[in-house]
Amino acid sequence: MTEKNNRKAFLRGLDEWLAAHQDEMQEDIASLVAIPSVCDVGEGGYPYGSACAEAIRQMGRLADKYGFAWQNHDWHCISIRYGAGEKQLGIWGHLDVVAVGEGWINEPFVCRRVKNYLLGRGTQDNKGPDIGSLYLLRYLKEHAIVPPFEIRLIYGCQEESGMNDVVEYLKREAAPTLSFVPDCAFPVCYGEKGFLELKLTGAPLSDAVEALEGGQAVNAIPGKGKAVIRGETILAEGVPGHSAYPEGRVNALGKLGEECLKREGLSEADKNCFRFLAAAGSDGYGEALGVARSDEESGRMTCAPTLLSKKDGRMEVAMNLRYPITARSAEIVADVAKAAEPYGFTVEVTRDSAPNHEDPNAPWPQFLTRVFADVTGEEQKPYVMSGGTYARKVPNAVGFGPGLPKDLTVLGLPEGHGECHQPDESQCIDTLFMAWKIYMCAVLRLIETGLPE
Repeated sequence: MTEKNNRKAFLRGLDEWLAAHQDEMQEDIASLVAIPSVCDVGEGGYPYGSACAEAIRQMGRLADKYGFAWQNHDWHCISIRYGAGEKQLGIWGHLDVVAVGEGWINEPFVCRRVKNYLLGRGTQDNKGPDIGSLYLLRYLKEHAIVPPFEIRLIYGCQEESGMNDVVEYLKREAAPTLSFVPDCAFPVCYGEKGFLELKLTGAPLSDAVEALEGGQAVNAIPGKGKAVIRGETILAEGVPGHSAYPEGRVNALGKLGEECLKREGLSEADKNCFRFLAAAGSDGYGEALGVARSDEESGRMTCAPTLLSKKDGRMEVAMNLRYPITARSAEIVADVAKAAEPYGFTVEVTRDSAPNHEDPNAPWPQFLTRVFADVTGEEQKPYVMSGGTYARKVPNAVGFGPGLPKDLTVLGLPEGHGECHQPDESQCIDTLFMAWKIYMCAVLRLIETGLPE
């Protein structure tokens, strides 16, 4: 039998194992999706709230169920371990999810199967892949394959809102020798843009503007915005999504600014605030504000207003920016401040996380890229992305799937539904299984060859 036929036979064997365990995997994913683990710092006496603590408990129960050692790292992270040795392979995931938001057709915290998809908050980001990682260990254990290094699954609870969980974990535990993070697209993400979160505060509003509201999370393009002007409620709808990927999205805050400018009786300060909102929300790249930039490796900077409120008589806007790996955040902040000043806004930096990147030609990303090509038959290059994962906090870590092309149209959902950070978030079972096979082949090859230096 040729090497190619051997590989096909092996992959068929993986398919058969997955098919035999499919119902159990769906049940385990559902057990996590049922927990509304939106990070709520300090609530209930836990670092990230009682729901995130319950997600850690549930992952511990699943580890017990399948006979794996695990450790609770002071409610910041949970680690599940298999194998032994001086070296360690880290596989990172997160148990927290973004806020539900509005517009769901399905129940957000019920994992429901529709055709070949699982629907529910966290099915894609990141609870489905979390269970996929656990099932890597199940396969190894059931087949009595013991790696000559430790495989450590590490699941945190604040990935969506700061990643202090990983900082705390690394205070308590040494970083793995090498790590990959199943929280992006294949093949290998070797770099992540910098994050900027800004708070912009406008000049005092007149009494005409009674209320402002919009957005659910600082890293999500809002699907709805609301203003009350002289007793009239003005609503705007957009196409929501992850702020790192604005293509095809429509920011409801930009539309709200346009609608409010049509009203009579506004002061000049009111108009300037709504003009700024309309401009900032008109595109996802900062072009209307004149702050756009890009580089060859990273592509375009993304820039979006994501949260809107009225506080102390002023418009307050949170903006989320993902800037290229060659850009300087101080220069970007200065440009935004210069652009916002004519509209009466001041700018405050609330978060600045520097870009992260590994050498795409180093042995680790090249090894994973080769595994992806061998399993799928597709030759693709490592890339830089706008999204953020634990790889930006962990040494010798890269993003590695599980995202693959899929067809959401089969679900019959409205535009702006089905992806991560959107209503009716979904996980395609076929793509999750394909990702699992890629991971399984990577782990088995590492067991044969050892971790690359």
